[in-house]
Amino acid sequence: NDPGEMAAGAVKMIEQGKRSHKEYRKMVESGIGELRSDGAGTFAAIDINLACPVKKISKKSRGGHWLKEPAGAIHILRAVREAVPDAIPVTVKMRRSFDDTEEMQRNFDYLFDACYDLGCAWVTVHGRTVEQKYLGPSRWDPLKRLVDRNPDRLIFGSGDIWDVNQIFRMIGYTGLTGVSVARGCIGNPWIFRQARTILAGNDPQAPTIAEQREVLEQHFDLALAVNANTRDPELMTAKNMRKFGIKFAAHHPKADEVKKQFIYVKTLEEWREVLEQWYVE
Repeated sequence: NDPGEMAAGAVKMIEQGKRSHKEYRKMVESGIGELRSDGAGTFAAIDINLACPVKKISKKSRGGHWLKEPAGAIHILRAVREAVPDAIPVTVKMRRSFDDTEEMQRNFDYLFDACYDLGCAWVTVHGRTVEQKYLGPSRWDPLKRLVDRNPDRLIFGSGDIWDVNQIFRMIGYTGLTGVSVARGCIGNPWIFRQARTILAGNDPQAPTIAEQREVLEQHFDLALAVNANTRDPELMTAKNMRKFGIKFAAHHPKADEVKKQFIYVKTLEEWREVLEQWYVE
């Protein structure tokens, strides 16, 4: 939530940790200085999340909290934009307001305009308020009005995109530049391939059993690497991957049966047993 910390964090991502943790901490007080990498081959953009509605995040003056304090958010945006090389876009994700009061709507409008004034490439707007969290529908009408008022700006939308067809429904209804898929791609990374297929004028295909297994195994291996320094990496990974397995199961021809199997996974061996039983063509 500190502009200097956010700027240093962005630089650390771009440089891929070429300095020590202590050196990045020093940047917070002394300034960024000359970068040791231009970011080529690392990240295509730096996205600042001013949308997260989770209480433990917002109560620490992070995420969606900043829609209540746009002046503070502007300090963060300015610091990050100045720290990041011009060739790397800085983008922002927001919710359509903190709540539905007129004051919070004015805050949104002020912060939305400031994003572009400060040089951010585009803003992604989620169709719920921060106070809504994940309850109720994502409202697309406010997104449409936003596009109508700002026809020359790149604006992306988010919220309630659960399958590839909803991507094109949102764009068609609102006129948005594009769509950001969040929870809808958890367990369904093929949604992006399907969107490109439709853009190419072809019919999208569901993932095969073999493709599903390949991605599940890749996901598990990556999670195992992340958990390598925990007390029991295999146990930690098996438990954490249970929720993702349940999401992936939705695309299996026998979704309900596979979901039940993933629910009870507790060990690496049990995880492999599910794959061997259900993900073999």
